[in-house]
Amino acid sequence: MDREIHIEAPLNHPCYTGHFPGNPIVPGVVLLDLVVGALGIGAPRALDSVKFHRALKPGERFTLRYQQAAKVTFRCFVDDQLVAEGTLSFA
Repeated sequence: MDREIHIEAPLNHPCYTGHFPGNPIVPGVVLLDLVVGALGIGAPRALDSVKFHRALKPGERFTLRYQQAAKVTFRCFVDDQLVAEGTLSFA
């Protein structure tokens, strides 16, 4: 069964000034940090796979859907649009 968490990308982040001036987007590494933080199970041992499908804007809310077993498989959505998906290994 999928678990679900709602997350809001930060409105202000130091990386936005260079990513990209005049049209900021949330860098993939920041998105992944939000996902890992929301999972609340510590730092992953490995990022097995990740694919970014669309840009996430500062302040935009997204839904994290995930399954947790030996690995965590996740998908991030804004409404019905897939933003990112991947697999993380822990322990």
